[in-house]
Amino acid sequence: MNILSLTVDLILKPTSKKGLHFLAGINRAVGPGHVTKIANAIMRIGKIIRPVVVAKISFIDGIEKLYIIDGQHLYTALLRLGIDIPCTFIEIKNQQELIEKIASLNASSKSWCLLDFITSWASIKDDYKKLNRYFEIYDFELSIIASILSDRTINVNAGGSSISKYIKDGTFTIYDKAGDKKKLDYLTDIFKILPRMNRSENKYACSEYLNFLSKVGSKYDHTKFLAKLLKIKDSFVFATQEPGALETTFKQLL
Repeated sequence: MNILSLTVDLILKPTSKKGLHFLAGINRAVGPGHVTKIANAIMRIGKIIRPVVVAKISFIDGIEKLYIIDGQHLYTALLRLGIDIPCTFIEIKNQQELIEKIASLNASSKSWCLLDFITSWASIKDDYKKLNRYFEIYDFELSIIASILSDRTINVNAGGSSISKYIKDGTFTIYDKAGDKKKLDYLTDIFKILPRMNRSENKYACSEYLNFLSKVGSKYDHTKFLAKLLKIKDSFVFATQEPGALETTFKQLL
């Protein structure tokens, strides 16, 4: 099997006892279907077009080993095919740098979703562990939960939310745990009354409600608000996504 002229520092035999190690809780879990696609692509192309990215790390368990930083699916596909494994080395000094480099390698990759970045950063950052826990508890899109927890405006545009950047680069921070939980509880109550909609409309409704909530302050009585909302639920219409339109409707339920 030929290898294109890329930087290759090491070629491992598929039967080598040294092998490469996975970073448990950091590497994305290997999906057999994705491995099959890569293996099939290698067989069709007849070449390996990139090496597996590895690093010599001793701070994981005190013993220096070769760990896969990027390319665990490629590595598994090559093992399956019994083909030599080309590797390129990068230097990693500590846990922080490990996560940063893994995140950088995957920042522009569609193969990593936001949850993959959260899982990776959660190995060293408590706020990411908490974000993951909130996502398990509350039935809202990840970007909505993250925006609320970090006190950022929910981006209602179809293109997604700028919160993704902060999650990926490791700068996501939770600001007001008690207040954020209350907001998520309130939204949960509201969507028990109002029907779930499409992704864009759900974001719009959450954004408008939070804008409304931030302005009414101590005048807000959640129990009374829900009672009034329940009375008009059959006629409630999300006819527009014009900024402020739904917020005005919510004010009428005070």
